[in-house]
Amino acid sequence: MSDKIRDYIEQQFLIQFDEDFPENTDLFKEGVMDSFGYVQLCRFLEKEFGFRFTEQEMTGNILTSLSRIRAYVQQKTAQGAGGPGAI
Repeated sequence: MSDKIRDYIEQQFLIQFDEDFPENTDLFKEGVMDSFGYVQLCRFLEKEFGFRFTEQEMTGNILTSLSRIRAYVQQKTAQGAGGPGAI
């Protein structure tokens, strides 16, 4: 799972995570991701992992770094099809 997310972010936003750009870097503060990129990322995650974000989740400043995105996707997928915001 995490490699798919990392690969997507690196390819989509033309960055590479390493010791100079760690996975906990805030992608908004560093100017890597804007609101359009954020929506694209959310749609990718929904399609790839089979869940839906609620409006509250979309506006909740949750997906700001790779490490936070991974943790959130793990939480959402662990909830399964019956969890809040699921398809």
